[in-house]
Amino acid sequence: MLNLKPLTSRKFSLFDEATHDVLGKVDKALKAVIEKQSASVQLQEAMYYAALNGGKRFRPLLMMGSASLFDLSFETFLPIATAVELIHAYSLVHDDLPAMDNADTRRGKPSCWRQYSEATAILVGDGLLTLAFEVIASSSLNPTIALELVTKLAKASGPNGMVGGQMLDIAQDHHDDFSSITTLQRLKTGELIAFCCEAGAIMGEQDPFIRKQLKEVGYKIGLIYQMVDDLLDKKGEAHILGKPSQQDGDKITLVDKMGEDQTLQKIDDLKEEAFSILKPFGPKADMFKEIIKRSIERKF
Repeated sequence: MLNLKPLTSRKFSLFDEATHDVLGKVDKALKAVIEKQSASVQLQEAMYYAALNGGKRFRPLLMMGSASLFDLSFETFLPIATAVELIHAYSLVHDDLPAMDNADTRRGKPSCWRQYSEATAILVGDGLLTLAFEVIASSSLNPTIALELVTKLAKASGPNGMVGGQMLDIAQDHHDDFSSITTLQRLKTGELIAFCCEAGAIMGEQDPFIRKQLKEVGYKIGLIYQMVDDLLDKKGEAHILGKPSQQDGDKITLVDKMGEDQTLQKIDDLKEEAFSILKPFGPKADMFKEIIKRSIERKF
């Protein structure tokens, strides 16, 4: 049976070095693009606060795994990774607002609206979202590839993706059966993660079949990530999670429907299904597989 065990027992490895390098470069890129947004010092400061507030950078890591399948350098997809993190940061800022989740903390610090104001937090989210597409559009990527990435990222984060899932979640305009919950999670979390997994194939100009396969890996990872989140939320402590635990106590989760043991088994099954899709890539998929493993073992 699968266990959620800590990472501290692992030795510092080449994987750790690679991920540390990625995190550093993404943070540096985020700082650089926000530094240029100087029309309002207060807005700029709040954007720094929201985007550089200790995130796990899980989505850029997935992009690293996807890119490694096609021997793409990290620099190649750094603009896309930066854009995705800007969108992710915006979504958290808006999620925390009183009209949404009404969260006081995020990553162990006051949430953006608590640190500044509701109006500032709304504008921070607006700014981060629009800046994301500026980053891709102004990059040195092949224009045809950049256009496809912009289109797919907009779909993944828009009304038929993350925003649509958020609307279903806050309106509770859905049923509590397994299918309905997984559909909500696919929209709210899975679409953006699936985009990150497919991005390497898009930039590597792979055929539609490979793109579809990697997107499917992303959907499986998205569901894994949400299930682990739900397990941690039920067991976790606020000082470890960096946010209040059991904040969604009135919402039915997959853990509620399946129970802890079946959820752990489902996570393991999804992991094996993802590994099966990645098998044809051989050793090039090792990085991707390790990222998936560690997303299961995380404690926050």
